[in-house]
Amino acid sequence: MDKSFRTGIGQDLDWWLGFWDDNRSPKEQSAMGLLFTINDKWPYPLKPSEYIRRQIHVQFADDPTAVKARHITGVSTIMWGNDYPHAEGTFRSSADCIAYNFDDTVSDEDRAAILGGTLADVVGFDKSKKLAPVSEDA
Repeated sequence: MDKSFRTGIGQDLDWWLGFWDDNRSPKEQSAMGLLFTINDKWPYPLKPSEYIRRQIHVQFADDPTAVKARHITGVSTIMWGNDYPHAEGTFRSSADCIAYNFDDTVSDEDRAAILGGTLADVVGFDKSKKLAPVSEDA
């Protein structure tokens, strides 16, 4: 999508499609048309990836690739959640799942954003207030 922002929707601005009539002049080819004349320039002020980072958020439960792709998608687009007991949930302890999904290359800042900071920003929670940890007996 960002390529369309940079170069326009069409791959070739002079790509014609149709049936050429040798009996007509080039300017009178009624059965020919430029293929990429519709929306030949991205009409919005931001790049598509900027809209994605600003407006799209995806939750994952058990997907190390989502964490590894954070440099492509941006940390502000991904949020971890265990979603237990649904089928796509973790079905094991959250601590084990987090350890599996977040390797040693994930910075503390990225980890904090993915594990709750981004969600807090999206819904407007006050991140300055700390919650008491939930006991394992709960």
